[in-house]
Amino acid sequence: MQVRNSVTLIGNVGQLPTVKTLPSGSRLIEFSFATNDSYRNKEGDKVTRTEWHRVKAYGKVVDVLERYLRKGTALAISGTIRYGKWTDQHGQNRTSTDIILSEFTFTGNRNEAGGYPTADEAEVNEPVPQAAEPAPKKTRKRRTKAATPALTPAEDLPF
Repeated sequence: MQVRNSVTLIGNVGQLPTVKTLPSGSRLIEFSFATNDSYRNKEGDKVTRTEWHRVKAYGKVVDVLERYLRKGTALAISGTIRYGKWTDQHGQNRTSTDIILSEFTFTGNRNEAGGYPTADEAEVNEPVPQAAEPAPKKTRKRRTKAATPALTPAEDLPF
């Protein structure tokens, strides 16, 4: 069994993303991300709890996210969890939890997010794969019911 640091979240962008250029020249985009969890309390009332996450992304994806993310944009994201520790200006030890984005999918209505790319509109500098010709259809012979032996209920069990 492979042990892996992985997280998948479905939610909405909380605020406009901020883009920074690091000393190495690579770009970083950060944004808050809200997920909701609903349950029924003892009285039977539906309660919704919102959890806030900080998401960071690096590389070519920054250009796409910078162009199309808006407050409220619905996304499905996958990435890894990173923890940071530091001491603040008052000498208090602090920790932070960040989601380092590796994959994302727009899940909401295109109009509510102010528009996000379709395959034709995306301006990523990677070549778009061309559609391959469909494979020829294979024909299979059908079995007739007479050729299939009848199973008893005990033989029909999968174990």
